[in-house]
Amino acid sequence: MNWLATAELWNWASPVWLIAAILTAWYLWIVRGAWSFRAAWFLLAIVALAAAFVSPIGVLADGYLFSAHMVQHLMLLLIVPLCLLLSLPEARVEAWLTRPRWTWLRRLLAIPVIGWLCGLGSMWFWHVPTLCAAATESYALGVVRSATFFVAGLLFWWQVYSPVVRLRLPPLPSVVYLFSACTGCTLLGIYITFTSVAVCPAFANPADRIGILNMLYDAGLTPAADQQLGGLLMWVPPCSLYVSAVIGVLCRWYTQPTLAPASSASLPTTIREART
Repeated sequence: MNWLATAELWNWASPVWLIAAILTAWYLWIVRGAWSFRAAWFLLAIVALAAAFVSPIGVLADGYLFSAHMVQHLMLLLIVPLCLLLSLPEARVEAWLTRPRWTWLRRLLAIPVIGWLCGLGSMWFWHVPTLCAAATESYALGVVRSATFFVAGLLFWWQVYSPVVRLRLPPLPSVVYLFSACTGCTLLGIYITFTSVAVCPAFANPADRIGILNMLYDAGLTPAADQQLGGLLMWVPPCSLYVSAVIGVLCRWYTQPTLAPASSASLPTTIREART
């Protein structure tokens, strides 16, 4: 669709650039010149963050298309936090977490159910029709919603992809964790796709601020079709990502070296005596 290239669909003045600049300065301070392949993950996180607000995704998500709104939220919840965690150096993060002032955070991150509830609960919570419409129509509440998705995504992915490897969930609990999250996304996606109720009423009668509504409708993106597309986006891409993560966890588990049983000569004297 050539109308996607129109200037009105690109929000180059978005304040997200300031956030991207702050994150970049923070990351440069963390790595302090010790570059590694992890920096590519950080670059991908910044690109995804900018695309979620600067590209047509961000413009259309601002009251035009529920499906674009869904893509934006999935990027904030799943893509940006995951890439950011994968970009962090393990030694630096572990040094932070061992400081006494972060004791409360260590305890919080050690509870997998909190990450799971935040990751899945934020999507269900912000798609209650009243809240979804309010956050779409109110800029301040929309900022709160976006920040909620980002923090929830960090808490969710920490359990599986924490920069500190020893703090990750073991393989089997990770599989259950991810598979149950996939189930929750599937249920929400099915509800959004097949319900006749407007999940986010703000998109049922959008205000045509930049004069593209007729083009969207001519392309088949009526409110009903748009909601169905949004439901499919909530359903299929997240589960595909979770299944990919499950495969990654299983591969990592399979390739872990197994410890050979200790020989009798290496056992303590008391254990050797007990065996004889």
